[in-house]
Amino acid sequence: MSKQCSKKISSYLKDFLKGLAKSQRRYFLVYLTGLVWLVKFRSIREIAAHFGGGNTDGLHHFLKNAPQIVAKLQGELQGFCRTTMEGLEDALLILDDTLAPREGKQIEGLGLHHSAKGLQKGLCAVTAFLKAGALGFVFAIRGYRPKKVSEPGTFKSKVQLALEILDEAFLCFPRGLTVVMDTWYACAPILNPIQEAGWIFLAALKQNRYVYWNTVKIAVHLLAKRRLSYQRVRISKKKRFWTASEIVWLPQVGRVKLFITRLGNEHRFFVTNRLDMSEFEMAKTYLQRFAIETFHKDIKQHLGFGEMFMRSWKAVQTHWTILGIAYNLVALSSKPRMKSFRQKIRHFRSTVDYQTILKCSTS
Repeated sequence: MSKQCSKKISSYLKDFLKGLAKSQRRYFLVYLTGLVWLVKFRSIREIAAHFGGGNTDGLHHFLKNAPQIVAKLQGELQGFCRTTMEGLEDALLILDDTLAPREGKQIEGLGLHHSAKGLQKGLCAVTAFLKAGALGFVFAIRGYRPKKVSEPGTFKSKVQLALEILDEAFLCFPRGLTVVMDTWYACAPILNPIQEAGWIFLAALKQNRYVYWNTVKIAVHLLAKRRLSYQRVRISKKKRFWTASEIVWLPQVGRVKLFITRLGNEHRFFVTNRLDMSEFEMAKTYLQRFAIETFHKDIKQHLGFGEMFMRSWKAVQTHWTILGIAYNLVALSSKPRMKSFRQKIRHFRSTVDYQTILKCSTS
């Protein structure tokens, strides 16, 4: 490992360590090391055995009893994102949520959640991912706890969690970003604060969503049946479709540009508050939303997003926060030519001595 790489790793980690007590720094680095270097079965016992001198109880206590630490680590994570992504004109903030399937009656926060496979039992997190060209970093991972299993007075909906993340992003990036999201988050409570902050949003709409088009209230799927002027949009050799656009009034939001895309007999709908956005810009921008889907797959396959050998909800939040820090560490240390996270983490494991990470607690 080169001195430059070692220096970059130490510089990245020191901001997270400065908010921790000396006794906590060791556990933080041990757990982070375990998430990165253990290929599977990242239990607290296994991580402690390999990297923490077998101190399972101490590591478990650190994860379970440090809610204030999570807030500090999240703040430093966002500070890193601000420093790294500030000023990049093409930067996007992508919002979504993901599920970690789990079973067990004693697991705190366990509930039923909508997924691609239907209703599934597990733990859910709202996530925010920053993307600018080839760069991609996690900005936030916030656990969502269903109302039925939340402690009294603590419930926060996915929309509320997304708003908290947006408020933090507004402070980090005063120049503004473009926020991309799917249909779940395309609601007035989220779209309006983005507009008020002077930011841009691009969101998918459900086909039964109503808009006012030439003073006529109409569902967007019915509007797609009208005679509209479609343009052929070509993103690549294989990605081609037809798109029409209209200026409409979205109830409780205001004037937006509606895009209707057609691929065969299937229609999809998107809105933005940037009224001069072209069809090509819309397609190119929204296609980048899938970076967060890739991010979800990567943290589940390579960093143990769902491998939580703990029942405490607080410990789960600590696990997800350190996981986000680990993801950004690997992404920051990778070479530009490496496209997949699999390549990046394999290269990281093979070129970085894990003792370099553990020694940061004493530097």
